[in-house]
Amino acid sequence: MSHSVSELRIYPIKSIKGISLPTSQVHLDGLLGDRRYMIIKPNGDFLTGREHPTLTLLAASPLPDARWQFSHPKAASPLELDPKTFSKQYQEVIIWDNPVSGQLCSSAADQWLSKILEEEVKLVYFGDQSARTTSRRPDKPVAFADGYPFLLTTSASLAELNKHCPETIQMAQFRPNIVVDGGLPFAEDSWQRIKIGEVIFENVKPCERCIFTTINPDTGERSRKGEPMKTLGKFRLVKKEGVLFGINLIAENTGTISQGDSVEILSYQEAPILDDRRV
Repeated sequence: MSHSVSELRIYPIKSIKGISLPTSQVHLDGLLGDRRYMIIKPNGDFLTGREHPTLTLLAASPLPDARWQFSHPKAASPLELDPKTFSKQYQEVIIWDNPVSGQLCSSAADQWLSKILEEEVKLVYFGDQSARTTSRRPDKPVAFADGYPFLLTTSASLAELNKHCPETIQMAQFRPNIVVDGGLPFAEDSWQRIKIGEVIFENVKPCERCIFTTINPDTGERSRKGEPMKTLGKFRLVKKEGVLFGINLIAENTGTISQGDSVEILSYQEAPILDDRRV
């Protein structure tokens, strides 16, 4: 059964609105430009849309020379970031109890974001002195993504979820980097190694989902019914892993991938055993 890439998406600042790309360079630590920035508290703890759903309304537009422009409904004017002007100082930040050095950006960025989030925050960049690796593959780098540099989901799995969910769920709620069309629902669970374009990826682990998926990406509001977590809990529950949707990947090499690329399944593995309580 054929599979192909239908969407590529990056999130320049962790937790903000995604940007769809026709093609992307694959680096070992993620798609080019993906989650290179992160918002932190003054003490270094990271902040996401879990605590501040309004972050999902923060939109990014690329500018020449690796610059970005950011806008938000609460902001009267946009924020422009240029890595060439960033502070030379680094601060230790904490991602899931793991320390990493983040390059401080600017007081202007801090003030702009603090006004939107209504609390004092800072913006850090994954700079030249920043280094972080994945837990299950400590030889593989990752930037500010939660745990792994690539997240893949499939349209067939989303369609299966929406057959049972009382609310219509968007793929954007799962914040993938790669969306694949074709095949059966949740077939990705059993993919071990795949090839897309020039790049070979390994499925490291299924993605355990959290309350972040309940945020509507168009409004920034949480589902009052707790969807899609409530429905996923009925048939995508693994006791030791939690509720699963999508797979975490690492890249074995660098290269370019594009929308429309075929997805070749190179090898398979045993899929997680799920508790299916659908009636």
